[in-house]
Amino acid sequence: MTAPARILVTGATGAVGGAILRRLTSAGHHAYGVSSRGGRSPRQLAWRIGTEEPPDALRGPWHAVVHCAADTRWNLSVEASEQANVAPLRAVLKWMDEPTHLIHLSSSYATGLTGSVAATASDAYRNTYEWSKAAAERLIADECATADIVRFPIVMGARADGYLDRYSGFFWLPSSLCTGAVPALVGDQDAYLDIVSTDDIAEHIRQLVGGDRPAGVRLSVLGRGAGAPRVAQAFHTILATLNGWRAENGVPELEQLRYVSADQWNRFYLPFARAYLDRAQLLRVTAFQAYQSYLSITDPFEVTHPTEPITATLHRSIRRWAETHAATARRVPRPWCP
Repeated sequence: MTAPARILVTGATGAVGGAILRRLTSAGHHAYGVSSRGGRSPRQLAWRIGTEEPPDALRGPWHAVVHCAADTRWNLSVEASEQANVAPLRAVLKWMDEPTHLIHLSSSYATGLTGSVAATASDAYRNTYEWSKAAAERLIADECATADIVRFPIVMGARADGYLDRYSGFFWLPSSLCTGAVPALVGDQDAYLDIVSTDDIAEHIRQLVGGDRPAGVRLSVLGRGAGAPRVAQAFHTILATLNGWRAENGVPELEQLRYVSADQWNRFYLPFARAYLDRAQLLRVTAFQAYQSYLSITDPFEVTHPTEPITATLHRSIRRWAETHAATARRVPRPWCP
């Protein structure tokens, strides 16, 4: 297949969308990006998908649409999450021409607590973000004769230097370690923590764009699977990287936090926290609870496209975070209790 004349990437200013846009452009495609605010390039356009009509510059035909746009917050209501992550996809499907190849970016966690996206109730998922990604996959299955769905787990930066357009999501962890936002690591040290690079995702999208459209709805799952680092391995890399950077900058090293199981935390530590911690500390603890289930996954994801080892990329990404968030990375945590 010859290179598509025009490819549209939604959510093109995000961590994943930005990497995809650059990879497609460097591959010789005429790639355009849209986001709610647009960008500096003439090929970076503003479009609030689902709430307004697209600008005239987005008139077809398009050979492919790579739908990356998403609100990854976990604390949205079901209604808000539907408006953020399902309604825009519905608008894209309505706007696209039939010959356009849809490539939809989903999440490895879209299967929620049941291992399937079939469940419609929100309590079958860890949070409403997972629920919305599952709902989006069901929408594609119902309305698309042909499409690609690409799932991936936690995302780190570029393999060469750890660069990300936006350090969010999992980067709560280095920030929390440096600021003392959490008093312990709640999770299973032997659990799997699957991680990919933006390079892995962008290269897979490039291959899909350059190939033929699937006969139906095709699913790709990127990741390390059974080769993913365990929680203890990943956290050791993160702490060692932070302490290496802090030593170079004359900042005291961080101490290793204690691991506690989710059951121990919820039965013993949390009641103590509610009784003795101040309001600010309690808010941090409550927010941290959302991550417990992600640090307790003992069965690896079944991947269709295994990625390369990720430890070196994790190191580079955490170091790049420290370099670009130096004020936070230099913080000295205060003890939680006197």
